[in-house]
Amino acid sequence: MFELPSIYTVAKRTLDYFWFANTHLKINLSTNDSCYKIIMINFLNFQFDVEQGLLSQEQQFVSLNHTQIQLLTLLISEPARVFSKEEILAAVWQHKVVSEQVIFQNISQLRALLGESAIRTFPKKGYQWNIPLEDIGNVHSITEPESASIELTSARPATNKIKVKLSNATSLSGEHKSASYKKRSYNSFVYAGVILCISLFFIIYISASSVFNGKHFVDSQFDSLFLPLTLQGNKKLAQETEQLNQLLISEFNIPSNKLERVNEGQFFNSPYMTYHTLQKDNTALLFSGTLYKNYNEATKLFQPYMFELLIQGYERQWVSYLYAQDMTELSVKVIEQMRILSNSRYFIQQQSANVSAELVLLNGQFPQNLSVLQKLAERFIDEDKFDAADGYIEQLLTLSTERQHALYYAYGKWLKGALFATKGEQALALALYEQANTLFSDTLLYGLQSEVNKSLADLAHDNRDYDKVKAYLYAAASLARLARKPVQEIQAYTLLSIKARKFGFDKASYDHLYQAKTLLAEYELDGSHYMLPFYHFALFASTTEEKQHFFHEVLRMPVTPDNEWVFFSAVEALSKLYLRENNFRSAKTVIEQVKKPALKAYLDAQYYQANGDVSLAILSAQDAFNFSRTQHTLWLSLNSALLLLELANTTHNIEVSEYRVFIESNANLSWLQRRQARLAQVGIAVPAL
Repeated sequence: MFELPSIYTVAKRTLDYFWFANTHLKINLSTNDSCYKIIMINFLNFQFDVEQGLLSQEQQFVSLNHTQIQLLTLLISEPARVFSKEEILAAVWQHKVVSEQVIFQNISQLRALLGESAIRTFPKKGYQWNIPLEDIGNVHSITEPESASIELTSARPATNKIKVKLSNATSLSGEHKSASYKKRSYNSFVYAGVILCISLFFIIYISASSVFNGKHFVDSQFDSLFLPLTLQGNKKLAQETEQLNQLLISEFNIPSNKLERVNEGQFFNSPYMTYHTLQKDNTALLFSGTLYKNYNEATKLFQPYMFELLIQGYERQWVSYLYAQDMTELSVKVIEQMRILSNSRYFIQQQSANVSAELVLLNGQFPQNLSVLQKLAERFIDEDKFDAADGYIEQLLTLSTERQHALYYAYGKWLKGALFATKGEQALALALYEQANTLFSDTLLYGLQSEVNKSLADLAHDNRDYDKVKAYLYAAASLARLARKPVQEIQAYTLLSIKARKFGFDKASYDHLYQAKTLLAEYELDGSHYMLPFYHFALFASTTEEKQHFFHEVLRMPVTPDNEWVFFSAVEALSKLYLRENNFRSAKTVIEQVKKPALKAYLDAQYYQANGDVSLAILSAQDAFNFSRTQHTLWLSLNSALLLLELANTTHNIEVSEYRVFIESNANLSWLQRRQARLAQVGIAVPAL
């Protein structure tokens, strides 16, 4: 259910539209005296009335300030031309002394309104219009002139005139006489405008549920629900936070029926659980954010605010980082991001291949959206598609440099380091991680800096340097606390426990794990966050009874996309414990808790193998192998292939070459090394480091 806007809201907007149309622009139309010509330029789903300086989108006016109108008019006047910064300053800010930064700021504002791909940046050259002008139409043409000159003159003083070129016209500035609007004609226009606006008032109000009514987007696949911001300890931004809340509440619905149960802090700690508390189906996106001061020295003067936008859908989440000059600009950027994502099926796809396909589709539609590039790079690194990942990272670095987006530039360095780390090029990875750490430190973005320190700890672990591992993870925990990110802090202590165990420091391992458990209680986090510590308590336990106890505790916790791997690992480990005791009934009961076909088939194969039923084990393992390949779940495909090779040692009834080739073609070095002994038993040699 969507609410109609209030009478006051619609009236205010209608009067704003009338003022804009009546006072914003005067028009000098150079043409034959007998010709009255209106120029309407269409692109995407926008219409731009050049004469009136009015931009509309699907019959809804888009509010532009005077500078944005002049800049838009200039760019579309010669869409094939790259306008230098000097040319833009001369045309739009003719007699004003301003810095080049105002160009970047206004370009960013237009991109937020029109889409990231609307205006293309040419480094060290300038800016160019980048959307096809689909139609340039004449409305009311009595006599078609050879060429015409349209001069847009604002009612405000000291404004430059910009000439718009049309197709088939050698120039829009001819030797024609200037047509003048007589006062009577102008007054008629004003009176007609008043009548039109009054009509619009009732049309907009009555049909508010069928067009964008300030509460949803036309034709979007998902509703967008806004969870209002809290201060999160930053009382210095109380006024800005309240202003941003009001701006976003005016545009989006809020889940008011259950709002007392959650707040923004809970949402950031447990977005999936919060979503499913408030929303029982997959028809909506829930979003909120945290407002920060921008401390980057190069950009804080013209973009003093940074916003961390968190969006949660039915299956997964999305995080974007937005800079803005004020809350109005920030709200526009949030609305634009929500418009883009509310039309994507990224949030409801279940198969890995479909998730990747949705991201590629988003990138095709919005190639300059930085958060899409970030997501794609992360995705392809995880899938070991290094060339594609590297390409997206380079785009992210280039675009973030052009837009002076310090955060995404640092993020690009971090991703580049992760790419090299995955490829085993540790020296390059270390240098890039350290760069990212410094860049995030300069902007006081402690949460992201905390995550980079975890990446540095992984490198130190690979180099067998426990002292550095400890230093990095202690830093990660402290930075997460500074950033008020309790989940990240707890993860840092859990990782510290795991690393200590691998280095043989059992007492330290338990101490760190108990610290993580203590923090869980201190921060009052929901049960889904207990799953990972309980899982490691089970792994570290000295007796079978203790292991079984903690594994059962894991299985009692809520399952989310973030901890689903922990749940499956606990089921696998617990079922193996029961199988070793020949307790087949308990093992089967545990396995039945897994509902996904590929995962369940793999566990069934292990169950039948332990039970001595090789034929059923092979059939189940083949199902797991085939299911997981169609879903592009590489780790499960590899594990199933290895299990089939092991089963083949006990029978000669299956052809094993397919599984051997699959492992040799798809397994990375890390996977091979962890299973070196098992691979040797089936005749697969693991390359030396």
